[in-house]
Amino acid sequence: MQYQQPPQYQQFQFQQQPATSTPQSSSWAAPPLSAENTYIPPTGFPTPSSTDTSKDSQTSGRAKRFFGDTLVGRFARASVQTTVSTLKMPAALSPWGDNNPVTLPNVRYRDAILFTTFAFVGAPLIEGADGLVTDLFGADSFVSEIVSSGADAMTGSGVESYVLKYGFFQIVEQAIDKGIVEHMLPEEEKIVTTTRVKAMQVSIKHKLMGVDADIRFVGVYPSADPKACAKGWFCPYLFASARTPLIPRNNDFAIAQFYGPFLAADYALAHKLVAESANVLSLCEADPSVNIGGNRMVIVFTGLAPFRAGMWSTSRRPGCGTVVFNLFDGCPAVVVPVSASAPVCAWSPWTWAQMRSYQYIQQQQQPQPQTPNNPHKYTPEYQHEQICEWIDSIVAPELLDDNTKNKYEMVLGRAVSLLINGVLALEKVQPGVLGKVDGERAGIVGFRY
Repeated sequence: MQYQQPPQYQQFQFQQQPATSTPQSSSWAAPPLSAENTYIPPTGFPTPSSTDTSKDSQTSGRAKRFFGDTLVGRFARASVQTTVSTLKMPAALSPWGDNNPVTLPNVRYRDAILFTTFAFVGAPLIEGADGLVTDLFGADSFVSEIVSSGADAMTGSGVESYVLKYGFFQIVEQAIDKGIVEHMLPEEEKIVTTTRVKAMQVSIKHKLMGVDADIRFVGVYPSADPKACAKGWFCPYLFASARTPLIPRNNDFAIAQFYGPFLAADYALAHKLVAESANVLSLCEADPSVNIGGNRMVIVFTGLAPFRAGMWSTSRRPGCGTVVFNLFDGCPAVVVPVSASAPVCAWSPWTWAQMRSYQYIQQQQQPQPQTPNNPHKYTPEYQHEQICEWIDSIVAPELLDDNTKNKYEMVLGRAVSLLINGVLALEKVQPGVLGKVDGERAGIVGFRY
């Protein structure tokens, strides 16, 4: 696949391929297999296809969580985590996915009030009682709230919104059927034009403490810059929900896959991403209320933000991780059916900041022929092939729509290209629409449901 330079922004140039009845591998040259990049089936954590998706796969002891969530316990845990992160800094990124080993404790407004009150009356400070009440009486594992949305709401929720959004996928099939492979249709241009950004605040409730995240990497190759931390842009979601990630410095990768511990809130978030996405390009029935006989994965471009005050420590709340997901109406979601070997979630290591840097370089100098598939330099073609190659390895062919099976590669390639082009087109968005979206914490991620 190659790119051409239209007047407004980069877009893919496709080549017609013969129709096939089953998915086939693309031409992407994967790194040679070795102990580091060979796929290992996940063990230790049950997959949602084999367990109840309404329940978490793992919980920590009640007493451990009770004392660990007190104000004193949070300070102690933050101190221990800072020490551990400092020792691991030469070999791995911090749990937040950056180069700062310091982990600050989460201190809420009510902590200051409680501390003042208990200090005044001379009573011991046992502030974790609210978590104990939640354990005894139960609570929703996932809570979401739209905290801001430019102009009108991007989309609604429920069956009506699914019906409306799936109409956009007909445009993709129409373009393929007509053989329009070198340019976008006018309707596709509208899909990848961002006019609004929706900030969705999600609360991931859990019963975990001191648990490591099971992360496995695809397409591993030596890192050109061990100090670079862009590949850890999605780590705050995991660490805020008490699943500590470990991202090595000396190796880069095509896709990072998270296999557990699984939380019921992970599935609920995937449902919410489908419902709140303005446009959905699906290779199967995407409505979560419809049972297709297997799992699906929704792949979106999103930007992460802390809960409050621009500090990630505010997102790591007792028994609950709270993160803001920014959704762009010009970046369509892609839904594909996946097999039981698919991860709970996965992300591409390339950030929006790297994509903007690529565009800036292309504009400042005459584009020169580049070595294909250079793993150390971002190009849209390379990211496109990485994502398509990974999807091809986990897709469930038997669950594809009947109309899609005979042209699977073409439909998948064009859908992913629309997603990437939607990100590249953000360069032309009107000032003020993007707000304070952090390009270092924005990228493409997939959630299984």
